Amino acid sequence: MRSRVRARLAVGAVVAILAAVSFALFAPSGPAVAFSSRGLFLEVQVESATLVSRGAAVDVTLEVTCNSGVAEVFVTVSQRSGSGVARGSAFETVGCTGSGEQVVIRVPAFGGRAFKQGTAVVSAEIFGCNNVICGSETDSEVVEIRR
Repeated sequence: MRSRVRARLAVGAVVAILAAVSFALFAPSGPAVAFSSRGLFLEVQVESATLVSRGAAVDVTLEVTCNSGVAEVFVTVSQRSGSGVARGSAFETVGCTGSGEQVVIRVPAFGGRAFKQGTAVVSAEIFGCNNVICGSETDSEVVEIRR
């Protein structure tokens, strides 16, 4: 009798662990959490990616909110391409108004592989300073690269 109870408890524990792992792996990610400290506010959210020039680059659309006057934004794109990975990165200085603004950053492919339509991982980081403090915030999303 005790062995049946223990077996049921063990099965229940395994099911609970598998459910938690499944939720962690497959739950959609939420919006990026903003950096806010000593009057400095920084937030970046990856919105979309569009194929450019037959895969030579991807235009990444971001929602950027900052109040630091100017901020630096760094974007990377990684995508499975055949038996390898297409990658690219770009860096741009953006003006900050304190309101959310759409920014498009062109990310060229490098390493001999072109981007294509389909799923890719896009990561963006914003960095800025005011006269008291510097900070940064990141967002990473799985997006569909479209034409």
